[in-house]
Amino acid sequence: MSLLALDGVDLYYEVHGEGPPVVFIHGSSGTHLTWWQTIAELRHSHTCLIYDQRGFGRSTSTKPYDVGNGHLLHEDLCRLVEAVGLSDQRLSVVGASMGTGPALYYAMEHQPQIERLVLVCGPGGIDTPAIARGWQERAARMQARQTQIALAPGQLVHKAPTVKSAGEMERFSVAYHPHGPVGEAMHLDSPALTFLYAEIMAQAGGPPTAALGPVFAARRVTAQEASGVRFPVLVVGGTEDSLFSPAELEEVASLFPNGRCSLFKGAGHAAYYERAHRFNGVLRGFLRSGHDG
Repeated sequence: MSLLALDGVDLYYEVHGEGPPVVFIHGSSGTHLTWWQTIAELRHSHTCLIYDQRGFGRSTSTKPYDVGNGHLLHEDLCRLVEAVGLSDQRLSVVGASMGTGPALYYAMEHQPQIERLVLVCGPGGIDTPAIARGWQERAARMQARQTQIALAPGQLVHKAPTVKSAGEMERFSVAYHPHGPVGEAMHLDSPALTFLYAEIMAQAGGPPTAALGPVFAARRVTAQEASGVRFPVLVVGGTEDSLFSPAELEEVASLFPNGRCSLFKGAGHAAYYERAHRFNGVLRGFLRSGHDG
């Protein structure tokens, strides 16, 4: 098991494959395992670095820390990239949801090193009036989800099966909640993937999602600053994402001179997981040419 001992955490990571390096950063409901469908394919053409962010999965905190401190997550990423020998190489960075925070942070602070940037189902630290309004709406949705977490499975929109084991109700309620990470189409079409996502969430542990909002604001990026970025940026999302709307994601992509947006019809917040085959194809094409095809 690969662990990097840092201040306050033993950071768990894995490196798969050979080729141009790509770093993957998971969101607040996952671990390195949320990328399993993508790494299984991409490792044949790229060096893939996956890890558990501080406080999640196997990255065990060794002392208390501010869970909303995005600067700390960025520093963890910098130290990890250096430790695995990628700090002197051009690399691509892929972040999902909360992971778009440290992904964009790292990319903006290391622009000469960045080959490509992929923001999946999240805006990172992009700061515009529309994104600010979106954060107000997200806060309300998150509060609604927290107050409804104890609903019986039959009362949830996605009709989670009955859960009887102690401790399982909460994660299955989140997975099946209409403001949760998984879209309705995956619940209906791929119940096994939904079940696996709930189990990954259980292993992830991690801080409460509602406490992680400040991570996005650690490194704010204005429209003016984004207009000066030269590396290609791909923004991926789902048309049914109840957390980050398609309009917000399209705006994020439009701010970058070499930005593009790819929206997966019917996918929810975990578009890369729900539509893995589509995501993998889009990602491979982008990494080859800077265009998502």
